[in-house]
Amino acid sequence: MRIAAVSDLHVLPDGQDRNLLQAIQQRVEDLQPDVFVIAGDISDYLKVLVDSLSLLHVQGCKNLYVAGNHDIWFEHNGGPGSLEKYSHEIGAICKRKGFLHIPDQPYVTEDTAFVGSIGWYDYSFRQPELDIKIEHYEQKEYRGAVWYDLFRVDWSFNDIEATNLFNQKLEYDLQTLPNSIKRIVYVSHHLPFRDLTVYKNRLPWDFHSAFMGAESSGRILLNDERIVLSISGHSHVRNLIKVGTITAMTVPLGYGRPADEDLEELVEKAVAVIEISDDGLQVPNFIKGDICSGLPYVSSR
Repeated sequence: MRIAAVSDLHVLPDGQDRNLLQAIQQRVEDLQPDVFVIAGDISDYLKVLVDSLSLLHVQGCKNLYVAGNHDIWFEHNGGPGSLEKYSHEIGAICKRKGFLHIPDQPYVTEDTAFVGSIGWYDYSFRQPELDIKIEHYEQKEYRGAVWYDLFRVDWSFNDIEATNLFNQKLEYDLQTLPNSIKRIVYVSHHLPFRDLTVYKNRLPWDFHSAFMGAESSGRILLNDERIVLSISGHSHVRNLIKVGTITAMTVPLGYGRPADEDLEELVEKAVAVIEISDDGLQVPNFIKGDICSGLPYVSSR
Protein backbone atom coordinates (compact mmCIF):
# COMPACT_ATOMS: atom_id res chain seq x y z
CA MET A 1 0.00 0.00 0.00
CA ARG A 2 1.25 3.45 -0.91
CA ILE A 3 0.12 6.50 1.07
CA ALA A 4 0.68 10.14 0.14
CA ALA A 5 0.30 12.59 3.03
CA VAL A 6 0.46 16.33 3.66
CA SER A 7 -1.00 18.82 6.13
CA ASP A 8 -1.14 22.48 7.15
CA LEU A 9 -1.63 24.06 3.76
CA HIS A 10 -3.18 27.19 5.31
CA VAL A 11 -4.76 28.21 2.04
CA LEU A 12 -5.07 31.93 1.44
CA PRO A 13 -8.71 33.02 1.06
CA ASP A 14 -8.13 35.22 -1.99
CA GLY A 15 -7.30 32.52 -4.56
CA GLN A 16 -3.54 33.15 -4.56
CA ASP A 17 -2.82 29.53 -3.61
CA ARG A 18 -4.57 27.96 -6.58
CA ASN A 19 -1.27 27.07 -8.25
CA LEU A 20 -0.01 25.54 -5.00
CA LEU A 21 -3.09 23.34 -4.67
CA GLN A 22 -2.89 22.25 -8.28
CA ALA A 23 0.79 21.40 -7.85
CA ILE A 24 0.02 19.26 -4.80
CA GLN A 25 -2.78 17.48 -6.63
CA GLN A 26 -0.51 16.80 -9.60
CA ARG A 27 2.28 15.53 -7.37
CA VAL A 28 -0.05 13.11 -5.61
CA GLU A 29 -1.56 11.99 -8.91
CA ASP A 30 1.94 11.28 -10.25
CA LEU A 31 2.73 9.18 -7.16
CA GLN A 32 -0.34 6.99 -7.82
CA PRO A 33 -1.02 6.21 -4.15
CA ASP A 34 -3.72 3.95 -2.84
CA VAL A 35 -4.62 6.55 -0.22
CA PHE A 36 -4.17 10.33 -0.11
CA VAL A 37 -4.24 11.81 3.41
CA ILE A 38 -4.54 15.46 4.42
CA ALA A 39 -4.03 15.96 8.17
CA GLY A 40 -5.83 19.25 8.66
CA ASP A 41 -5.54 23.02 8.57
CA ILE A 42 -6.66 24.00 5.11
CA SER A 43 -8.68 27.05 6.18
CA ASP A 44 -10.95 28.53 8.84
CA TYR A 45 -13.34 29.50 6.03
CA LEU A 46 -15.72 26.77 4.87
CA LYS A 47 -15.89 28.21 1.36
CA VAL A 48 -12.10 28.00 1.06
CA LEU A 49 -12.23 24.41 2.30
CA VAL A 50 -14.82 23.56 -0.35
CA ASP A 51 -12.79 25.14 -3.16
CA SER A 52 -9.52 23.64 -1.94
CA LEU A 53 -10.80 20.07 -1.64
CA SER A 54 -12.22 20.39 -5.17
CA LEU A 55 -8.74 21.21 -6.47
CA LEU A 56 -6.93 18.64 -4.30
CA HIS A 57 -9.10 15.60 -5.03
CA VAL A 58 -7.17 12.82 -6.77
CA GLN A 59 -8.88 10.26 -8.98
CA GLY A 60 -7.99 6.60 -8.62
CA CYS A 61 -7.27 6.60 -4.88
CA LYS A 62 -9.10 7.09 -1.59
CA ASN A 63 -8.99 10.71 -0.41
CA LEU A 64 -9.04 11.16 3.39
CA TYR A 65 -9.25 14.29 5.54
CA VAL A 66 -8.90 15.10 9.23
CA ALA A 67 -9.87 18.59 10.40
CA GLY A 68 -7.31 20.76 12.16
CA ASN A 69 -7.82 23.47 14.75
CA HIS A 70 -7.83 26.21 12.08
CA ASP A 71 -10.57 24.35 10.20
CA ILE A 72 -12.88 24.57 13.23
CA TRP A 73 -12.24 28.24 13.99
CA PHE A 74 -15.53 30.13 13.81
CA GLU A 75 -15.76 32.74 11.09
CA HIS A 76 -15.97 36.45 11.87
CA ASN A 77 -18.95 36.92 9.54
CA GLY A 78 -21.08 34.35 11.38
CA GLY A 79 -21.99 30.79 10.52
CA PRO A 80 -21.53 27.53 12.42
CA GLY A 81 -19.48 27.28 15.59
CA SER A 82 -16.47 25.04 16.20
CA LEU A 83 -18.37 21.97 17.37
CA GLU A 84 -20.87 22.12 14.52
CA LYS A 85 -18.05 22.53 12.03
CA TYR A 86 -16.21 19.49 13.36
CA SER A 87 -19.17 17.20 13.93
CA HIS A 88 -21.20 18.06 10.83
CA GLU A 89 -20.11 20.72 8.35
CA ILE A 90 -16.61 19.48 7.50
CA GLY A 91 -17.75 15.90 7.04
CA ALA A 92 -20.56 17.00 4.74
CA ILE A 93 -18.18 19.11 2.64
CA CYS A 94 -15.70 16.22 2.40
CA LYS A 95 -18.44 13.91 1.18
CA ARG A 96 -19.50 16.33 -1.52
CA LYS A 97 -15.92 16.76 -2.71
CA GLY A 98 -14.89 13.11 -2.78
CA PHE A 99 -13.10 12.99 0.56
CA LEU A 100 -13.89 11.00 3.69
CA HIS A 101 -13.59 12.83 7.02
CA ILE A 102 -12.29 9.87 9.00
CA PRO A 103 -13.04 11.25 12.49
CA ASP A 104 -16.66 10.63 11.43
CA GLN A 105 -16.05 7.18 10.03
CA PRO A 106 -12.86 5.07 9.77
CA TYR A 107 -11.83 3.94 6.32
CA VAL A 108 -11.39 0.18 5.99
CA THR A 109 -9.73 -1.51 3.03
CA GLU A 110 -9.09 -5.24 3.19
CA ASP A 111 -7.03 -5.82 6.37
CA THR A 112 -6.04 -2.16 6.94
CA ALA A 113 -7.99 0.62 8.67
CA PHE A 114 -7.45 4.38 8.75
CA VAL A 115 -8.73 5.91 11.99
CA GLY A 116 -8.78 9.67 12.47
CA SER A 117 -9.18 12.41 15.06
CA ILE A 118 -8.48 16.10 15.34
CA GLY A 119 -6.73 15.20 18.60
CA TRP A 120 -6.27 18.08 21.03
CA TYR A 121 -3.98 19.29 23.82
CA ASP A 122 -4.03 18.94 27.60
CA TYR A 123 -0.71 20.74 28.33
CA SER A 124 1.11 17.43 28.92
CA PHE A 125 3.70 18.58 26.35
CA ARG A 126 4.65 21.60 28.48
CA GLN A 127 8.20 22.04 29.75
CA PRO A 128 8.11 21.79 33.59
CA GLU A 129 11.48 23.53 33.89
CA LEU A 130 9.90 26.72 32.53
CA ASP A 131 7.97 26.91 35.80
CA ILE A 132 4.93 28.45 34.10
CA LYS A 133 1.78 28.12 36.16
CA ILE A 134 -0.93 25.91 34.70
CA GLU A 135 -3.31 28.89 34.70
CA HIS A 136 -1.32 30.45 31.86
CA TYR A 137 -1.84 27.37 29.70
CA GLU A 138 -5.53 27.32 30.55
CA GLN A 139 -5.78 31.01 29.62
CA LYS A 140 -3.54 30.46 26.54
CA GLU A 141 -1.46 33.53 27.35
CA TYR A 142 1.96 34.10 28.90
CA ARG A 143 3.90 37.38 28.87
CA GLY A 144 2.08 38.60 25.78
CA ALA A 145 2.34 35.33 23.87
CA VAL A 146 -1.14 34.06 22.95
CA TRP A 147 -2.31 30.74 21.53
CA TYR A 148 -4.87 31.94 19.01
CA ASP A 149 -7.45 29.18 19.65
CA LEU A 150 -8.35 31.40 22.60
CA PHE A 151 -10.12 33.79 20.23
CA ARG A 152 -11.47 31.43 17.56
CA VAL A 153 -12.70 28.19 19.21
CA ASP A 154 -16.13 28.62 20.77
CA TRP A 155 -17.18 25.24 22.14
CA SER A 156 -18.21 25.07 25.78
CA PHE A 157 -15.69 22.56 27.16
CA ASN A 158 -12.13 23.19 28.26
CA ASP A 159 -9.01 21.71 26.67
CA ILE A 160 -8.73 18.73 28.99
CA GLU A 161 -12.40 17.91 28.48
CA ALA A 162 -11.94 18.23 24.71
CA THR A 163 -8.91 15.93 24.79
CA ASN A 164 -10.83 13.35 26.81
CA LEU A 165 -13.81 13.48 24.44
CA PHE A 166 -11.68 12.98 21.35
CA ASN A 167 -9.73 10.20 23.07
CA GLN A 168 -12.97 8.43 23.96
CA LYS A 169 -14.09 8.59 20.33
CA LEU A 170 -10.70 7.25 19.23
CA GLU A 171 -10.97 4.32 21.63
CA TYR A 172 -14.48 3.59 20.37
CA ASP A 173 -13.35 3.61 16.73
CA LEU A 174 -10.46 1.25 17.52
CA GLN A 175 -12.63 -1.13 19.52
CA THR A 176 -15.36 -1.37 16.87
CA LEU A 177 -13.16 -2.11 13.85
CA PRO A 178 -13.82 -5.41 12.07
CA ASN A 179 -11.99 -8.47 13.40
CA SER A 180 -10.26 -8.81 10.03
CA ILE A 181 -8.16 -5.66 10.61
CA LYS A 182 -4.47 -6.49 11.00
CA ARG A 183 -2.96 -3.01 10.83
CA ILE A 184 -4.12 0.52 11.54
CA VAL A 185 -2.98 3.92 10.33
CA TYR A 186 -3.85 6.73 12.75
CA VAL A 187 -4.30 10.20 11.27
CA SER A 188 -4.64 13.22 13.53
CA HIS A 189 -3.99 16.92 13.39
CA HIS A 190 -2.54 17.35 16.88
CA LEU A 191 0.42 15.23 17.89
CA PRO A 192 0.00 12.01 19.88
CA PHE A 193 3.64 11.78 21.00
CA ARG A 194 5.72 14.34 22.88
CA ASP A 195 8.86 13.28 21.01
CA LEU A 196 7.38 14.62 17.78
CA THR A 197 7.43 18.10 19.31
CA VAL A 198 10.43 20.33 18.69
CA TYR A 199 11.61 22.40 21.65
CA LYS A 200 14.01 25.33 21.23
CA ASN A 201 14.71 26.27 24.86
CA ARG A 202 13.31 29.73 24.31
CA LEU A 203 10.05 31.60 24.71
CA PRO A 204 7.44 31.92 23.39
CA TRP A 205 8.21 28.83 21.27
CA ASP A 206 8.32 26.39 24.20
CA PHE A 207 5.18 27.90 25.74
CA HIS A 208 3.34 27.26 22.47
CA SER A 209 4.70 23.70 22.36
CA ALA A 210 2.30 22.81 25.17
CA PHE A 211 -0.53 23.17 22.64
CA MET A 212 0.88 20.65 20.18
CA GLY A 213 -0.88 17.54 21.52
CA ALA A 214 -1.51 15.13 24.36
CA GLU A 215 0.47 12.23 25.80
CA SER A 216 -2.80 10.47 26.63
CA SER A 217 -3.58 10.09 22.92
CA GLY A 218 -0.23 8.41 22.37
CA ARG A 219 -0.85 5.95 25.17
CA ILE A 220 -4.05 4.83 23.45
CA LEU A 221 -2.10 4.14 20.27
CA LEU A 222 0.62 2.21 22.08
CA ASN A 223 -1.99 0.00 23.72
CA ASP A 224 -3.17 -1.26 20.31
CA GLU A 225 -0.55 -3.48 18.69
CA ARG A 226 -2.28 -3.20 15.30
CA ILE A 227 -1.23 0.45 14.89
CA VAL A 228 1.83 0.72 12.67
CA LEU A 229 1.74 4.36 11.55
CA SER A 230 0.74 7.75 12.94
CA ILE A 231 0.41 10.74 10.57
CA SER A 232 -0.07 14.21 12.07
CA GLY A 233 0.17 17.89 11.22
CA HIS A 234 -0.09 21.00 13.43
CA SER A 235 3.60 21.47 14.24
CA HIS A 236 5.14 23.25 11.28
CA VAL A 237 8.38 21.36 11.83
CA ARG A 238 8.38 18.02 10.06
CA ASN A 239 9.53 15.05 12.09
CA LEU A 240 9.83 11.28 11.79
CA ILE A 241 10.36 9.05 14.84
CA LYS A 242 9.79 5.53 16.07
CA VAL A 243 7.75 5.02 19.25
CA GLY A 244 7.63 1.37 20.18
CA THR A 245 6.44 -0.39 17.03
CA ILE A 246 4.76 2.76 15.65
CA THR A 247 6.31 4.97 12.99
CA ALA A 248 5.12 8.50 13.80
CA MET A 249 5.48 11.50 11.52
CA THR A 250 4.39 15.08 10.99
CA VAL A 251 3.81 16.20 7.39
CA PRO A 252 3.16 19.98 7.37
CA LEU A 253 3.73 22.45 4.61
CA GLY A 254 3.25 25.71 6.52
CA TYR A 255 2.97 29.43 5.86
CA GLY A 256 5.91 29.88 3.49
CA ARG A 257 5.35 30.48 -0.20
CA PRO A 258 8.02 30.39 -2.93
CA ALA A 259 7.91 31.93 -6.36
CA ASP A 260 5.71 29.97 -8.78
CA GLU A 261 8.73 28.54 -10.57
CA ASP A 262 9.84 26.94 -7.27
CA LEU A 263 6.45 25.47 -6.32
CA GLU A 264 7.27 22.02 -7.67
CA GLU A 265 10.37 21.74 -5.46
CA LEU A 266 8.44 22.76 -2.33
CA VAL A 267 5.57 20.40 -3.09
CA GLU A 268 7.95 17.50 -3.63
CA LYS A 269 9.27 18.10 -0.11
CA ALA A 270 5.82 18.59 1.38
CA VAL A 271 4.06 15.44 0.16
CA ALA A 272 5.33 12.49 2.17
CA VAL A 273 5.24 9.00 0.70
CA ILE A 274 4.80 5.93 2.89
CA GLU A 275 5.04 2.36 1.61
CA ILE A 276 3.43 -0.38 3.73
CA SER A 277 3.82 -4.06 2.93
CA ASP A 278 3.97 -7.38 4.72
CA ASP A 279 7.73 -6.84 4.94
CA GLY A 280 7.39 -3.58 6.88
CA LEU A 281 7.03 0.17 6.45
CA GLN A 282 9.25 2.54 4.49
CA VAL A 283 9.25 6.35 4.25
CA PRO A 284 11.59 7.11 1.35
CA ASN A 285 13.17 10.55 0.96
CA PHE A 286 11.30 12.10 3.88
CA ILE A 287 12.32 15.70 4.55
CA LYS A 288 12.58 16.74 8.21
CA GLY A 289 12.49 20.27 9.57
CA ASP A 290 10.75 23.46 8.45
CA ILE A 291 10.54 23.22 4.67
CA CYS A 292 9.28 26.82 4.51
CA SER A 293 12.32 28.26 6.28
CA GLY A 294 13.59 31.31 4.40
CA LEU A 295 10.50 31.63 2.22
CA PRO A 296 8.21 34.69 2.25
CA TYR A 297 5.68 34.29 5.06
CA VAL A 298 1.95 34.48 4.42
CA SER A 299 -0.99 34.19 6.76
CA SER A 300 -4.63 33.34 6.12
CA ARG A 301 -5.82 35.35 9.14
